[in-house]
Amino acid sequence: MTLHDPSSGLTIDADFECGSAGEIRRTGPCAYEADPLPETVPDWFLEALQRHFAGAGVPREYACAVRVTSSAPERRTVTLRFVFSKTKGKSYMRPPYWVYREPRWRPLPASATAFVRDSHVDLTFDLAPGESVRVANKPYRTPAEVAGEMEDLTSASGLFSVRELGRTAQGRPILALESGAREETIVIGATMQPAEPASRPVLAVAHYLTSRSDLAARLLDRFRFAFLPLPNPDGAAGGRSVTNALGEVPMFSFGRLIAGQPAPLETKAIWNYMTALRPAAYVEFHTHYQAHTAHKLNPLSLDWFPPERHDLVKRADAALTALNAEWRMTPIERGMPLEDTGKFTNLALHFQTLAYCYQIYAVTEEATYAHAVEVVSALAQALAGPEWIAQKKPPRIVKG
Repeated sequence: MTLHDPSSGLTIDADFECGSAGEIRRTGPCAYEADPLPETVPDWFLEALQRHFAGAGVPREYACAVRVTSSAPERRTVTLRFVFSKTKGKSYMRPPYWVYREPRWRPLPASATAFVRDSHVDLTFDLAPGESVRVANKPYRTPAEVAGEMEDLTSASGLFSVRELGRTAQGRPILALESGAREETIVIGATMQPAEPASRPVLAVAHYLTSRSDLAARLLDRFRFAFLPLPNPDGAAGGRSVTNALGEVPMFSFGRLIAGQPAPLETKAIWNYMTALRPAAYVEFHTHYQAHTAHKLNPLSLDWFPPERHDLVKRADAALTALNAEWRMTPIERGMPLEDTGKFTNLALHFQTLAYCYQIYAVTEEATYAHAVEVVSALAQALAGPEWIAQKKPPRIVKG
């Protein structure tokens, strides 16, 4: 969708990677509004949501991202309204909102943000003559940017390699970043819901492992780390919230794949990779760049695991729980609605993997990255165990 306003010299569009908007309208001088990108889901999924959650449950249509370009000879003050979805996605639209000016995303200040819950948000910002900015509800990264960061990590550190797991319907590669093979593997993944972009926090953990700190070096020696920063690249590029380019729901199709039913290419690629790795642990980040509520953790209940794994599960759960003074926490228990659709329970059932869904609520990108590092460090040390922790050697110190 593109709208050119000759009266102001402004063009608003969503025709770029990660752009996300439906109809865009002029509402006044230098004032515009954008509807959410319509997002349909498969009938089987919609019926399941209706049966278990009265049509709510999983949000959709909660991404918004447009580009605003000025050809005016003077500075313009722009008012942009994002209209919220009528679906549950409207409850995910709290500020801050973000503006991209080279070379980075920055949150718009509260003074430039008028948020009306469940309805819309009005954003105000200035554009210099000839300037072009992107405005969005999250700091979205394109598949090319994510792949470039993975290559940078590989070439700069010598610690990682990049593996292609498969291709999407639009031909984009589904990529993993891996450290060297070890007896046990920890997988760190981003959600397959593009409206909760977690590629940078996932890769922040890989950056941390190159830091040459004693703990980072020991963890690299103890575990293989595998990173899945963008498991739904078509969905991300297309500005989707939960679906891929074909309108499928990769995150909620693992049970269908395992049962021999048709499933998205993204789901197949990730499950085949997990089958090859049989990871000891998996943590999946969902990022919101908001601070109105506590971090959220969905651990698996103990009865997903055989008795011989219970002490390890309890130790890992305790290590993660100790990270925060306040939590929102709902264990994934047997018999819960849609519990067999995702990867968490299936990882536990098939490989006894300790699998966690971790939702980070921190306003800045940097705080989100730091918290992701804390989470993986705590989980990895719990898996390694107290005896491994006690084997830490004293530092070697030389004059310098």
